[in-house]
Amino acid sequence: MSIPSLFEIGFLMGLLGSIHCIGMCGPLVLALPMGSKTKVQEWGTLFLYHFGKMTSYGLLGIIFGLFGSQLPLLGVQENLSIVMGGAMIIYVLYVFVIKPKQKRVLMQFHFIQSFIINKLGILFKLQNDFAFYLIGFLNGLLPCGMVYLALTSALATQNFIHGGALMVFFGLGTMPALIMVSLGGKYFGIVFRQKVQSLLPLLIFSMGLLLILRGMNLGIPFISPHLGIGVTAIPCHN
Repeated sequence: MSIPSLFEIGFLMGLLGSIHCIGMCGPLVLALPMGSKTKVQEWGTLFLYHFGKMTSYGLLGIIFGLFGSQLPLLGVQENLSIVMGGAMIIYVLYVFVIKPKQKRVLMQFHFIQSFIINKLGILFKLQNDFAFYLIGFLNGLLPCGMVYLALTSALATQNFIHGGALMVFFGLGTMPALIMVSLGGKYFGIVFRQKVQSLLPLLIFSMGLLLILRGMNLGIPFISPHLGIGVTAIPCHN
């Protein structure tokens, strides 16, 4: 797959996932100890945090991409956009429709979550810059449904470089919303975050349909242009 294709899928998923991040990671970002820092130092802190998170995402993408290369997923890489769109729709239907009461416990891996939260508590007490990088790195390892979806794409790339790049782009897509939360936290209270999260199922479902259409390369401007994301052209020899 081309880098632009990986960027489009990864970044769009991250941008969509950032809505979920406002509710899940927003409190963590707001808790970053930046009270005594200047504006320049605040931006540096946020960069270190997000760089750490993208590092862990990238490593996970490399692992899943490498694992995917060992699986007989014929034709999946060429139709990654369609596969990812289908996975997003299935996710919404299962978590929010079929099993709504289980959406908070779906694949949470509580032992991992408890270990990471414990380490985050220690890091929040430190005042050195490297601690912010480690906070971001560990935050990227916390169990999250949107990360699971992104890792499904990394697996489907069947390539460790592509898998890592896709997850880095995913992390990049989560940055805008979280930066807005960290710099304007008083405007993003719990009520606002709850209202935004209530739109999450509709947005994921819509993005899933869009990815499927884009992967089909139907030639529809802006919706399904001929970008070569989903289907590889097959040469015809006379």
